[in-house]
Amino acid sequence: MKQIVKNFNNLIKKTIFKLENKTNNKFQVSTFNKYVIAIISILFIYIFYLLIPLLYEKNWLQNKITEKLKDEFNISLINTTDISYRILPRPHFSIKNSIISLAKFGIINIYINQNNFFNKSNLNIDEVTIYDANFSLLKSDFKVLSANTKNKFSNKKIKINNSNIFFKDNLNEITSIIKISNGALFFDEKKLLNLIDVKGEVFNIPFSLNYQHALNSKKKKRIEIEANDIRLKIINESFKLDENLTTGTNNISVLSSKINTKFNVLDQIIKFESNNSRMYNSKINYNGRLAINPFDLDLTIDLEDYKFFNLFISNSIINEFIKSGLLFNENISIKALINIKSNTRDEIFHDANIKLNILNSKINFDNSIFVNDHIGFVKISNSDLFLKNNKLTLATNLSIDIKNTDKLFSFLNTSKKSRKDIKNIKLNIIYDFVSKQIKFNNIKIDNNEVSDQFQNIVDGLANINSNNLNKSRRLLNELIDLYEG
Repeated sequence: MKQIVKNFNNLIKKTIFKLENKTNNKFQVSTFNKYVIAIISILFIYIFYLLIPLLYEKNWLQNKITEKLKDEFNISLINTTDISYRILPRPHFSIKNSIISLAKFGIINIYINQNNFFNKSNLNIDEVTIYDANFSLLKSDFKVLSANTKNKFSNKKIKINNSNIFFKDNLNEITSIIKISNGALFFDEKKLLNLIDVKGEVFNIPFSLNYQHALNSKKKKRIEIEANDIRLKIINESFKLDENLTTGTNNISVLSSKINTKFNVLDQIIKFESNNSRMYNSKINYNGRLAINPFDLDLTIDLEDYKFFNLFISNSIINEFIKSGLLFNENISIKALINIKSNTRDEIFHDANIKLNILNSKINFDNSIFVNDHIGFVKISNSDLFLKNNKLTLATNLSIDIKNTDKLFSFLNTSKKSRKDIKNIKLNIIYDFVSKQIKFNNIKIDNNEVSDQFQNIVDGLANINSNNLNKSRRLLNELIDLYEG
């Protein structure tokens, strides 16, 4: 700052000396030079005016800024000792290493109004910009933040740049991190909206978030989240009809699926149903009831014209959600029934009733049934889906009831001389979702144990990646031929 003042001072001196020399030589001052002198003088005076806040007493300044931030922005700042004043890019006070209850700020710049620096008591803040902040949030903090969004924000912007949000569990351990490249929150006076705009990254996936909360009689809330890299878009809109009742819609678009939901919230109980939704181009209907605290979900889903293969592909929505580990939480309780009907006749299964039960971080699919209209059905029992050492594994018993052996042998292209009268097959399987390896145990056909040679052939089906229809038919026919009946 001193160097800037010195440079302007030298420039004025040179100009004056030049004019004196011209006057001594009986030359008149040109109109252009007069304008130059006027502009330099005004600029010089303006710079000195901008430097006036340097004369403010430090303790008074700290108290004034702390008071203003609390009253106008609801920011209770602690530790304002490292404070400095800058005039570029526009006049502002810069505070380093300050903190609030939920965050630590690297730098907070407080941009001030330039109307009257001579009267320091009229010091006004135009905008607040925060850099390199680290926010730490526990589950209990969300209620406080949600309550704050119902209050009117300041109509002056709070900007946040290059910062992080750390989500922590009850043991104060970090569970996830959101990186914020830039964000802003303020109150729009024209639209009467609290607004939050954020661009950032979570799990290495860039995203943008826009939040709007109307403070008029409609009390409308709107949240829009986009993550273009995974083709995800979420729009949630809600209206508070009275103190206890809220209604709204939620629309999720991801890959080729669109999940549209209508919901009502009454006394912290959410009742919802589908609204023209599709998953993998198949129609999906659902309805249910959800209690938030504790999390308790009762859900029924009907999938029409759905390909069963989509349930087992490695990057399916269901598989990715389960592998995330979010469901393995002792505070989550889920009872779901998924009814699937496939209109594709070349599918192995045509109908299914999948029962998902989650309680105390235990997941099972007991009493689920997969049906082939021509051959029979498969029933699941004593199942356990668990996550250990980042490996997702399913262990379960299967009972295969064959209602029409002729149809089965026709599907397998089994020779007539090898065909047996088989009614039921029981076995235990253990499937590793990471390695895609499946292990077959305790195989019984019509309550008869199988030979070691039979077991060895079955083990040829262990690698899911290498299996195809022709290979499976060949091995199964070998097993049928080997079985003595």
